[in-house]
Amino acid sequence: MTNFSFLKEKPTYALFAPACVEAERIFAASPAMCAVGCRKALELAVKWVYAADTSMEMPYRDNLQSLLHEPSFRFAVDRNTWGKLPFIAKLGNEAVHTGHNIQKGDALLCLQSLFEFVQWIDYCYGTAYQERKFDPARIPAEKIAVDVKKIKEQESLLDEKQAEIEKLRKQIEEMSARFTAEKDQHK
Repeated sequence: MTNFSFLKEKPTYALFAPACVEAERIFAASPAMCAVGCRKALELAVKWVYAADTSMEMPYRDNLQSLLHEPSFRFAVDRNTWGKLPFIAKLGNEAVHTGHNIQKGDALLCLQSLFEFVQWIDYCYGTAYQERKFDPARIPAEKIAVDVKKIKEQESLLDEKQAEIEKLRKQIEEMSARFTAEKDQHK
């Protein structure tokens, strides 16, 4: 039984549970991929909280940084727990966007911090809450194969999509300016 396996028993957490389990499972093979997985799981879990709790105000942008720093979220989460969340986001971003070598200790801290946040979610929103402790010995030791070529291909596709989105955004801005000018002429 792994640290996050209890999530699979709770259908309510289906949005983020698989990402948590996967982040832990990849730890032995790749601390960098573990950090990326923790960041992904964190984002999904945070979005789950916003969907589950109507007292949370959605920020003007729905990226992870905006979601984490929105006051209704930030002050709802236990201060010590919340203080660890930006580290998960930062390390995950470093693993994806830089050539920094992610250390096992940092990836382990990400897993522990994610676990603490998930425990907070279960405590606040779950049914039949049970206090659990993170145990590094429960992390799967088997190394699963990481397909680096496939990951690079996916990153390339993401870059292409981002460029496409930027191009469309510029087109929308140009059209908006043109429509606004035409509107002013028709008054």
